[in-house]
Amino acid sequence: MPELTARLAGLSTARRKLLDELLKTEPRPVVNRETPATATSAPVSLTSDPKRSCQEFFDEVNRQLDKSLFGNFSFYLNFGFVSNLNQEFAVVHMPEHVMNRSSMKLILEVLGDCPLNNRMILDVGCGRGACAAVIAEFFQPKHYIGLDLSNNAVRFCHARHRYDCVAFYQGDAENLPFRTASMDVVINVESSSSYPSLRAFYREVFRVLASGGHFLYSDVLPTRQMSESAEFLKSIGFEMLRDRDITTNVLLSCDEVARNRMQAYQRLGQDGVLSNFLGAPGSHVYEEMKSGFRSYRILHLLKACER
Repeated sequence: MPELTARLAGLSTARRKLLDELLKTEPRPVVNRETPATATSAPVSLTSDPKRSCQEFFDEVNRQLDKSLFGNFSFYLNFGFVSNLNQEFAVVHMPEHVMNRSSMKLILEVLGDCPLNNRMILDVGCGRGACAAVIAEFFQPKHYIGLDLSNNAVRFCHARHRYDCVAFYQGDAENLPFRTASMDVVINVESSSSYPSLRAFYREVFRVLASGGHFLYSDVLPTRQMSESAEFLKSIGFEMLRDRDITTNVLLSCDEVARNRMQAYQRLGQDGVLSNFLGAPGSHVYEEMKSGFRSYRILHLLKACER
């Protein structure tokens, strides 16, 4: 937990205010397959259990969305991708008219040219099922499993994404509840920055992937930390097939869509404190990407076949 504790302690004023506001609400029961519905949650401070604080944060974000008029259609919470002169690798061409175009485009760029048909796919940090929706529309996986720490996100996915060969579970990215070498592809989109230990997560991804399996990974992290993460992934046995810096594409998306998203969140009365979460121009995370302190990268890694 020390890594996430330090991150929470170093949050910008706006992000700290957002966590404070979201954690003010009365604690709700946390329900999963192992927890009786009568169980209750105790109040949690920001530093007593950082992982639980993150769970409360995303549970509340999902709770707010579920109460809103547009909540039933709010799958996409990523920053998005807008094309420029950078090379692109998505094999799917989106329809001309599609909602959440830039966010869908980001997912398609993360998936890239990785073979997904007839594969066992695990999406860690699945959120409200954006990857599930994209994969169900454009690919034919053998099975897709979405995993998220937020119970409310998992409940939403169960209700909204009723596709064949799709399942959702509540669980911990640092202790994946799946057998060793049971997955062909692991996906992680804009989720890992909230994990207490990135290295524990990376080791778990390596464990659950079968030989020849693919890890499709994207996030915005401090530039130096992202480079260190890439080196660590290679040190535990991954082969780097592709490492892409798409910060400029993400900033273009933030410029393009942030206004509409902020208008939507104004209805929730939290537009000021959610600007960082949405990557709005002028927000802390936006300015750090613009300055180069943070970079948004897509990594495509391969677990080499055993010889």
